[in-house]
Amino acid sequence: MKGMGSSRTMEHVEQELKKRMQELECLYDIGPEITSNEDISVVLARCTVHLARGVRFPEIAASSIWFDGSEYTSTPVAKDKITRSLTSDITVDGKKRGSVEIYYLKAADFLEEEEKMLDHISRGLSRAIRQRETQAELEKHVGRLEVLARRRAEEAESSRERYEDLFEMAPIPLTLSRTNGDIIKANRAFYQLLDYPEGKEAQLNFVKDHIFENLDEIRALIHQKLAEGQAVDFELTLKNRNGVRIPVMGSYIFIEYDGRRCVEAVYKDIRLRKELEMRLIDQNETLERKVLERTVDLERQKDLLVKKNLELVNLTEKLRESSTRFQALFKAITDTVVVIDPGLNIVMSNQKTVGGKGKCYKKVFGQSARCDDCLAAKVLAEKAPVTQEKVVGDDYYLLQAYPIFNSLCEVDGILEISRVITKEKNMERQLLQADKLASLGQLVSGIAHEINNPNTFIRGNLYIIQEAMNDIFPILDRHGQSHPDLKIARLNYEVFRKNVPILIDDMAEGANRIKGIVDGLRKFAKRDEGLLNERVSVNAVVESCLRLVDNQVRRIADVKVDLVPDLPPVVGNLQKLQQVVVNILINASQAIDKARGTISVTTSYNEKEVILRVSDNGKGMDERTVQQIFDPFFTTKRHHGGTGLGLSIAYGIIKEHQGRIEVDSKVGLETTFHIYIPRASGESR
Repeated sequence: MKGMGSSRTMEHVEQELKKRMQELECLYDIGPEITSNEDISVVLARCTVHLARGVRFPEIAASSIWFDGSEYTSTPVAKDKITRSLTSDITVDGKKRGSVEIYYLKAADFLEEEEKMLDHISRGLSRAIRQRETQAELEKHVGRLEVLARRRAEEAESSRERYEDLFEMAPIPLTLSRTNGDIIKANRAFYQLLDYPEGKEAQLNFVKDHIFENLDEIRALIHQKLAEGQAVDFELTLKNRNGVRIPVMGSYIFIEYDGRRCVEAVYKDIRLRKELEMRLIDQNETLERKVLERTVDLERQKDLLVKKNLELVNLTEKLRESSTRFQALFKAITDTVVVIDPGLNIVMSNQKTVGGKGKCYKKVFGQSARCDDCLAAKVLAEKAPVTQEKVVGDDYYLLQAYPIFNSLCEVDGILEISRVITKEKNMERQLLQADKLASLGQLVSGIAHEINNPNTFIRGNLYIIQEAMNDIFPILDRHGQSHPDLKIARLNYEVFRKNVPILIDDMAEGANRIKGIVDGLRKFAKRDEGLLNERVSVNAVVESCLRLVDNQVRRIADVKVDLVPDLPPVVGNLQKLQQVVVNILINASQAIDKARGTISVTTSYNEKEVILRVSDNGKGMDERTVQQIFDPFFTTKRHHGGTGLGLSIAYGIIKEHQGRIEVDSKVGLETTFHIYIPRASGESR
């Protein structure tokens, strides 16, 4: 942790020294400008450029100098673009003559040292201007020369002290040396670079201490470049106290120091750059070797690719022909075929109405949300083909889905084929219903026969028993008078005498009722040719049908019957009319959704027709349902086994009889079926 703290401190120090170096370079550039003899407007214009480069962020900086009403700028800047600025006045002899300003064009703060630098420069400009104006005055007032010279000396000393501070705190190595190699002074960064201790005891000489590698060559190069005007940023090698080579970039200038010509130098450590250059060279050599090897491989591959290309051209042509045939076949399929991705988006389809994009449940089935029993989800989960039937609205679909695998054996698509099988389903139900009716007829006929045989014995025997009991009771009465304690079947004789005749009568009535039900079943199951040539009593039809559905209806509702006596007959088919009434009675019972309801059956007639009304107080129907109930295969009980054929068949039968059916219904209250059948010819009241 201590080492880390030291590292951070050194990094901070280096950053600070870098800032000081920028200031120093700015001062170095501005110093000769303000001391030159050029016109003041030229000097001020150049100073703005040096000043903008001397701040921490020169890339977003600009500067200007105002003097005696004139403005000099490094870069023209609109006022609304300035985010931060520093200003220092140019004051000559206590009078403000102008100002020096630095701007930042983006958000950034100025450092305190930069404020001090700006003040120092403005003071320098003030002094330079004053010096120029003083010089002019000296020509007129020679007597004031000594005073002005002393002031200038003091100012120069102040500037020297500022330079000394910046020199010492610079983040890069700096030296001031004589031409014989003696180092007059060096900053902390230089001693750290060469691993020498600081202070007077560490006075060094470039020659004696062998600090330069290839001393003669470097010395000649430096003097040659200085003779040409400047020696800036050329590469050389220094050696530290332990003889370790340190590559650096050096820059040199001649300056006057203590009346002697000296050399001021700046060194930049480039060890990291050199290391990176070596790595880059190694990498380039490796890359060249690999490129050479790869070139040989590519030449071999080239010949192979030419052969493969010819094969691919032939294969492409075959694939194009195959694709054309596939597209024609795909479009010719009448079923809806779609390819969908795992997100249920359609990738392609053979139907224009479906298109090639959108969600499958919306495009194929017209639904706004994903199907509850989504076939694609099953395929993704099971990774195997799936087949199922689906009901959407009033339509039936047969769906088949097959997984499409990618190279990783993962399902990344599904081929789904959907076929509308509503007609097939309806035909299947019709056949099933016909088969059920045929089976029911056979079953009813058999049951009626089996019940009728034993019931005939029961009815005959009960008749004999009734006659026998009528002959036996007088004998038993006389015996009972003389034997008051007489018991028969563990009953006192009086109780026996009173109740047994009633029991026998009930049994006879029950047997007769069984005979009536059996007769009704036999008539219902009777083979019918479908001719409408019978004289039929509607009251008799109602009574027989009530007996047939009694068990189913009376569990749900109370049945109220009001049949008009002497009801005129109608001409028609008894069995078909029974089918109509049975169907309507069962529908009435199924419409009741309360604990117990009521079904009313009434008959009446007028001059032309016999009228049958069947009412229930069930859940009723809305107007739309009433308009559709006689449509084939329309049902509100689709999911409870309803086929939607019962009422359509009943409607057709009544039409065959030249009659009509009307329906009145109120939602939640009641429903009434009105059946009108023409009276038989010659029947009038």
